[in-house]
Amino acid sequence: MRNDEINRVIEDYLKKIRKILPDSFETEDLLEDLRVHINDSYNDKVQKNPDEDKQSMVREVLEALGTPEEIAEEYGKEEVDEEERKSNIDRWIYYTMRLTLVVLVVVLASWVASVLTEGAVDFILAVVVLLAFAVLEWLVRTQQTKDA
Repeated sequence: MRNDEINRVIEDYLKKIRKILPDSFETEDLLEDLRVHINDSYNDKVQKNPDEDKQSMVREVLEALGTPEEIAEEYGKEEVDEEERKSNIDRWIYYTMRLTLVVLVVVLASWVASVLTEGAVDFILAVVVLLAFAVLEWLVRTQQTKDA
């Protein structure tokens, strides 16, 4: 089998994968990585067994990778896992920043209330009351977003 035919078999395989996957930069990167891997594996097989049938060697390489559907399924799983992991990290950062901001605002508001009333409003009591309101607000907002 000539190199043109080998390249055609590889390109046909990659076209099948391209049809299944979404049209994106990540897909193009994946296809380029697959192309390099296929060519490297094929060339390695040819060097080890130069007398063997070239067509069967390229088929072995493609079979080892899996069907285009299997590759697309694995790519989809990786993409979902990555998005889920990123989403969880983003969520933790958001909640940490929000909690920090709430505590800061409660402490500052309590201090201001205590200073303006010249001690008539107890600082600790003000912190507890404002934190209670913040928790209630958070619970109401959470319930509203679940209902929506």
